Amino acid sequence: MAWIYNACMPHPALPWNGTLLLDAHAALLQGHAGGSGTHAHYAHQLLVSDGAPWQVEIDGVPHLGQRLWLPSFVPHAILSAPRDGCTLFLEPAHADLEQIQQHLYQLPADITVLHERLPQLSRAQPLDRRVQVALERIAQHLPGPVPAADIAGAAHLSTSQLHRRFQSDLAVTLRGWVLWQRLRSALAHHLHGHSLTDSAHAAGFADLAHLSRSLRRMFGIGAAQLQGLQLRAT
Repeated sequence: MAWIYNACMPHPALPWNGTLLLDAHAALLQGHAGGSGTHAHYAHQLLVSDGAPWQVEIDGVPHLGQRLWLPSFVPHAILSAPRDGCTLFLEPAHADLEQIQQHLYQLPADITVLHERLPQLSRAQPLDRRVQVALERIAQHLPGPVPAADIAGAAHLSTSQLHRRFQSDLAVTLRGWVLWQRLRSALAHHLHGHSLTDSAHAAGFADLAHLSRSLRRMFGIGAAQLQGLQLRAT
């Protein structure tokens, strides 16, 4: 169980170091997640450690533990991270919350084994066909602009219906989904050896400052803190 403790705020510029594995609907980090300011993101986040505990502030309440779950869009900050912890980001539309709660305290703190356990934490629930068409149309537009009217037309929905379907089926706004995809794309591009500036442009951000602002809002870190990460193929 997590327990409350007294903690100081982290140094916001601590780098993230370790190995990142990007799956279709998940991302796993093995290593040191550094620290972060208060932020909230689309994915559920699971923090796992077999050594030193995580020190996290969740919705204003400090917690300490080796197994912590940060639900989607709940404000939180990483105050202190273990040197060899494991972090799992899992998109809500593909997460089985009952299984996460049931198995959280038995999850392995190893990126390979945790990746193998992903099906156990996921729910194989097909999306509404219209939402699936919308996602396919978004992928065709990226990394360029994503006009809501065009996406809605392709899915045979009105714009207002499209926005409601995203909220109900994916638990995120259309704009939030597009931003999430841009961040994934920029991160993968950078970890394949490209500069942060080139990666920002390749993912459809206006410039590096735009990417960095988005990272800070979604993950509480700046782009420069990603320099110590290495991409691992699935």
